[in-house]
Amino acid sequence: MQQKTLINVRLLSRSQVEALSPGPDDLIEVVASGLAAHGRKEVVQPPKGHLHLDHVMNGHFNILSAWVGPIERAGIKVIGDYVENWRRGLPSEVGVLTLYDPAIGVPVCIMDATSLTWQRTGAVTCAGAMHLAPKDSTVVAHIGARGTAFANIQLLSRKFKLREIRINSARPETRERLAARVEEELGIRAKCFSSAAEAVDGADIVIEATRLEKPEVLIPNYAVKPGALVVTYGWMMALDPAVVTGASKVVVDDWAQCKVGGALHPMIVDGRLSEKNLHAEIGQIVAGLKPGREAGDKTIVFWHRGFAVSDVVLGNWIYERAERENVGTLFPLLEAGEE
Repeated sequence: MQQKTLINVRLLSRSQVEALSPGPDDLIEVVASGLAAHGRKEVVQPPKGHLHLDHVMNGHFNILSAWVGPIERAGIKVIGDYVENWRRGLPSEVGVLTLYDPAIGVPVCIMDATSLTWQRTGAVTCAGAMHLAPKDSTVVAHIGARGTAFANIQLLSRKFKLREIRINSARPETRERLAARVEEELGIRAKCFSSAAEAVDGADIVIEATRLEKPEVLIPNYAVKPGALVVTYGWMMALDPAVVTGASKVVVDDWAQCKVGGALHPMIVDGRLSEKNLHAEIGQIVAGLKPGREAGDKTIVFWHRGFAVSDVVLGNWIYERAERENVGTLFPLLEAGEE
């Protein structure tokens, strides 16, 4: 008789995930390790999928999956993107990450991925800036004030001597709330702007993180400081195409994924952005396979759509800590084996 094996899945709530998460410097390092693994082609990652419901309820689901070789972990994240959730007192993005043992194909952990998504997005922005932004950057313009905004600013403040944050968003209350948090928690002067172009003018690092319902030029080319780093990851295009075509370098997170959709996808469709004029994927730069900012570079554009490798490496770090500290609830999923 073969003994049965009980398969337990560890469940982690949002508060537990936040309590277990790495500090800012470790967070950047963990996520950067995933980018480097992607750059070295040590991962398996299909482009993210989408369950589009926007025509029915102004929202959709993103489905992200990956296997990360260096940590021998697989994962799938499902995250909703519902722009009107603020009316219900909810984040616009609410997600769940499931981690798997790829050797036997069973889940080991299910965790809230809401703040995890904010953290890993901020870490990707910061890791990109460390390689692509001017080293003496002091002014950041942040267009959009959703959940990822504070993580972007907080992590950038660890690596750059920031003296001013300029914030624009569609709703005055969101930009004012973010500005107050930046000043209170980070001790950096924050200014609110009703115009994105005004916020961008003179900034060293520009981050576009909007949730537009249709393309709209919020960031005109004339407003972008020569030599700035422009980071974009909204779904609809908010950049003046001239910012992209005039850039010294265009960097993405995953070219295969970018060909499916996202902020700059219209420029791929019409041929103005192609693999031929793409400088690199950010993982290639983090892994040291291609250069980042070089002497003589002017404006650099970094388009990251967010990918599952970042979710898996950060989620696994949290899961392993939960295992060591016995945090969370064990859910008996199934018994394996034959009698």
